[in-house]
Amino acid sequence: MSELNRMHALAKLIEALDSVYPQGSYDHTALGAELSPPDFVTARNGQQRLFNRSAKIALMSLVYAWQKEVPRLAIRVESKELESLLRQTIADLHADKVMKASASENLRLLDDTVQKVLQQTKTDFIHSFPARTLGMEYVEPLVIGPVSVMTREQWIEVVEFSEYAKKNSLDGEEANQDWKAALLLALAQPKRVVTPDEPPMPWLAAQMYGPLKTGRSLVRVKLSGYERSLSTKAARHICKTALDGLSLILGGEGHFHSQTLADERMVPVAHHTIIEQDGFLMAPGFGLSKQVPGLSGQKMKEALDGEHALPMRDALAHILDGLVSPASHPHPLLAMRWATALDWLAEGTREVSEAIALAKIGTSLDVLTEGGKFGKILDMLTHLTGWKEEAEFRVGANRRTLRWLVKELYDHGRSKILHGNVFDRLQTFAEVRRVGAMLARIALIECALRLKHYTGDDEHTAFRTMPEATLDLDPEK
Repeated sequence: MSELNRMHALAKLIEALDSVYPQGSYDHTALGAELSPPDFVTARNGQQRLFNRSAKIALMSLVYAWQKEVPRLAIRVESKELESLLRQTIADLHADKVMKASASENLRLLDDTVQKVLQQTKTDFIHSFPARTLGMEYVEPLVIGPVSVMTREQWIEVVEFSEYAKKNSLDGEEANQDWKAALLLALAQPKRVVTPDEPPMPWLAAQMYGPLKTGRSLVRVKLSGYERSLSTKAARHICKTALDGLSLILGGEGHFHSQTLADERMVPVAHHTIIEQDGFLMAPGFGLSKQVPGLSGQKMKEALDGEHALPMRDALAHILDGLVSPASHPHPLLAMRWATALDWLAEGTREVSEAIALAKIGTSLDVLTEGGKFGKILDMLTHLTGWKEEAEFRVGANRRTLRWLVKELYDHGRSKILHGNVFDRLQTFAEVRRVGAMLARIALIECALRLKHYTGDDEHTAFRTMPEATLDLDPEK
């Protein structure tokens, strides 16, 4: 793969640094009338390197070219972190005066140095995300492949701060030893008034109270091979896939609303309407959103442990394994594609705007087929379900064929909405949205079941023709 863009950007960056540091010494006159704020980097030898405007532009070009051209790095790195790493490494090398006249030699030196830094970077992290769930973990953690769904109490029981953290944090070692008990008390009684004679919550407990009060459950996963910021980003996607996958298995639009990561953008649980008529206020209206679950956690657990749900649980675990450990999974690209399609369906289900929801649901099917548009989506659905194109569904007061529905969902729905042909926000799509979500759910479930037993190539279009799975419903196997 060509390295010319990286070599060119690196040469421009070194040239910019050389202009500010001729013979290695800082020359303030080289900045001229530049108005950008100072951007200094302290190199490993204690010297500083100032990145002027030209250097910063060259660094951005280098980061962009690096992401496009570089061979596989020792670990996966977020774009912002890669920029910081390259910035620091180049400052170190320039301050050490080891840069050569040859652009290719400089690039090779930079490559080697970056890889050595990454090889020494810690990449094993366990991530936990506060969440709202349907309560199926109320007795014991619910494990789906590499992901665990836990109550706050279960989570607190299995985690711990280091003795160093307890000893060196505010309030001291003695108080911080009891951080778990203090935190559990505070979470169990959030409205309890603390009397003046009571000791304050230990510092470590206080640090955890803020994150844990946002959700009564946590979703937990271990990842390797990413630097910390990218690891957090990847883990969040994986945990969201786990929750949305469980909602998909359980069925019902409301589950996608009731089960989310705590920081998801959601409408308030309660909503009101305030209306005036004939110059006077009417009594305010009141309603609850779909976030309020209709069944108990025990019922949810029984449903997930049922005979019909177990194959789908195994299929979801298989996909999550592909997201967590792509190098050892037979079909990591298809696992990622399925998870992305699920994300679109879940967001479409939670979406308030009917038009935007329809566009998202149509995109879910589009992702599964890899841009197949109307024709390929229709072919995939008939292949996955065995239905004929003339199979009929009730859409509102009418009965419509599968062919009509897919065309309405993709051509007249998703495409026209995204291309700006639909802009009347009072136009209703409620019935097509409902049936479209049903089709997407069936397609996602069938694709997941088939992927679990699929032995073909990891090709983006494989879901279109993936053969039917032979299911073994024996839970002991």
